[in-house]
Amino acid sequence: GFADYPPGDETFYELSSGLETLPTSLGTKRKGFKLSGNNHSDDLYMFVTKQVDGLEPNTRYDLRFKVTFGTNAQNNCMGIGGSPGNSVWIKVGATKTEPKAVNDGAGFLLLNVDKGNQATGGTDVILAGDFANTRECGSADVSYMKKSLITEKGAYTSITDDKGNLWIVLSTDSGFEGPTTIYFMELEVAATKKL
Repeated sequence: GFADYPPGDETFYELSSGLETLPTSLGTKRKGFKLSGNNHSDDLYMFVTKQVDGLEPNTRYDLRFKVTFGTNAQNNCMGIGGSPGNSVWIKVGATKTEPKAVNDGAGFLLLNVDKGNQATGGTDVILAGDFANTRECGSADVSYMKKSLITEKGAYTSITDDKGNLWIVLSTDSGFEGPTTIYFMELEVAATKKL
């Protein structure tokens, strides 16, 4: 899904998503989940969500996330409104409410759960890190690199619904006013019941 933009402007924002074969520089013939958009609002939010089951109902869990993705954004580059790597933030979370983009009545689609804004996390979605890879700005190599981010133990908890389900959220929150294309490769979530 996509949020923080005006509904009806999907073509202008160049929004696209779906399973695609990963770029060859990532060294695998697997597919990844691609999210792409051009951030004309200076605040584009792109997300993937999936419901997981099998947890205990109405129970609080400590959740740790490890997200692995492909990024072509070099470190410490300047860009329009912000850096194409350091001003695009990777966020993760979980909620018993299905995350959706909803019209706020004032001409914008906003997420229906608390994701915070850009470099700040919210109560439902927290900051894991940024989109920048390890190549310094100006490197001739602009191919995709693999990057992994891991959240700290105890940094995030969530409560399951009455059937033991949670909606997992994997996302980007951008302050770079240009195009971003990310390939999510893997997400590991460790859930520990809070006593």
